[in-house]
Amino acid sequence: SMGIAVREGRSDARLMAGAGLLSCVATLLQVLLVALAVQPAWLRLLILPALAGAVVALAWGWWLVRGAPTDGPDAAAATSDREAAAAAPDADRMFSLRDAALVAGLLTGVQALVYGLGLWLGQGGALAGILLAALVDLHSSLAAVFAPAPPDAAGKALGAAMLAITVHAFSKSATAGFAGGW
Repeated sequence: SMGIAVREGRSDARLMAGAGLLSCVATLLQVLLVALAVQPAWLRLLILPALAGAVVALAWGWWLVRGAPTDGPDAAAATSDREAAAAAPDADRMFSLRDAALVAGLLTGVQALVYGLGLWLGQGGALAGILLAALVDLHSSLAAVFAPAPPDAAGKALGAAMLAITVHAFSKSATAGFAGGW
């Protein structure tokens, strides 16, 4: 949605890039919450890299947002759009029960896919399912990595977690680029 706002001229690219980086802070903190909820032993491996990444994303995002112009070329049009949305309160609700049910169904489906591929194809199938899931939702794919056991000495599960985070980052970046342009 931020990329589309840039492409349509409703917002500045620098402002939206900063907002995207700031959303990554929440993503990294949520990764820690998922680990805490599913398998707390993962925290000892994840806490320092996640916090370091969050600090970098926070600093870079803040720098981009702070230096970005807030009044784009279409500021008057954006103001009239906001006024129109305020006049129709049902059109721009913060919470939708239907959307929440769709997200819950998607996350459940992701978990079932990863589990099913693991049963069918073994570790390779589970990894493929985790990476496919990471395209859609990082947290459910990481929960599938964390759930079976604490991190192993061989590092296979840690490697799967790192791959999932990488796939998700590239997916977010590609989506933003396709939606908003270079």
